[in-house]
Amino acid sequence: MKKVLVMGLVLVGFLSANAQESSDKSSVATPSPGVDAGKPSKEQRKAMHEALSDEKSGVQSACSEEAKASNCGDKVVGKGLLKCIHEHRKASKEFKLSDGCKSAMKNLRDEKKKIKK
Repeated sequence: MKKVLVMGLVLVGFLSANAQESSDKSSVATPSPGVDAGKPSKEQRKAMHEALSDEKSGVQSACSEEAKASNCGDKVVGKGLLKCIHEHRKASKEFKLSDGCKSAMKNLRDEKKKIKK
């Protein structure tokens, strides 16, 4: 009988300790909605956007021959050019991207990854 009482007391003590820990966690200070938690400032976003637009114009100029060859000449980067070129590349095994176009696309991808971080 003593063992049952001791086990019951241990169980009650354990449950009350867990209840206290969970109530402590809810009182941890959380940032208020008005505080920017790791968001870039307006100037930083503007600089990132300019860097991205520079990369897009680089891809546009470097891949102009590929765009003409794949009948995507009227499209621009950000509005379907890369998708059109990739679709043409999948459909035509002989279609190859130039080294300049490949490196411009890689630079654009890298710049987008920097912005997402």
